[in-house]
Amino acid sequence: MVGEPQPESPNVSQRYAGKQLHVPGAGTMGISLLVGSLSILFLSSLIGYICYWYSFPRSITVHLPWGLWLSTAVLIFSSFTIHWAWLAIRNDLQRSTRIALLATLILGIAFLGLQCWNWAEIYGALQSADQALKALHPQYVSPIGGMRMAHALIYEKQALFAAFYFFTVLHAMHVVGGLIPLGVVNAKARQNVYSRNYHPGIRYCLIYWHFLDAAWILILITLLVTFK
Repeated sequence: MVGEPQPESPNVSQRYAGKQLHVPGAGTMGISLLVGSLSILFLSSLIGYICYWYSFPRSITVHLPWGLWLSTAVLIFSSFTIHWAWLAIRNDLQRSTRIALLATLILGIAFLGLQCWNWAEIYGALQSADQALKALHPQYVSPIGGMRMAHALIYEKQALFAAFYFFTVLHAMHVVGGLIPLGVVNAKARQNVYSRNYHPGIRYCLIYWHFLDAAWILILITLLVTFK
């Protein structure tokens, strides 16, 4: 009859039955503080390494493995997939959200696998740099505290070795730290826990994953500058 209240559409009532309304608050602030503190850690370490690198004689040629470009492409693509998941859940596209989250998880694991290959490659490249040390005249003195050039290059080789593994392993550990909650978010997405009104887990993973992407790009630029 005219004037009687119309019942809510079954699709709408079923879709949001039991769903919470998420208002960004402490959780968003917490992940922002975490990302901020980790950013300080990475930036201070990179700046400290570059300042130390300026004291090197820079006479060793060590080429970075080409696999770094592949791992970089994989990580950047994973940032697109996690952003796709966030856009999908905001439109209640549950299936697209699940696909995008799973793709991000797979790409994150693939990134770690490529990094393992890069670690093996750089080890071989640094070992071959020993040939340059053997060709040096033992009486040639470097400007670094009066050390002989051979000794200075040994320190340079060791510092390059340590820097590459320190930054890439440090970043990989944070990727592992991101894959764990991402796995939990994947499981919740398959249970239809998230909706356009409630998706804090996806939002937190989005912020953290974009941080991992930005941190890796800074690390890669630093390595490109300090390695030849």
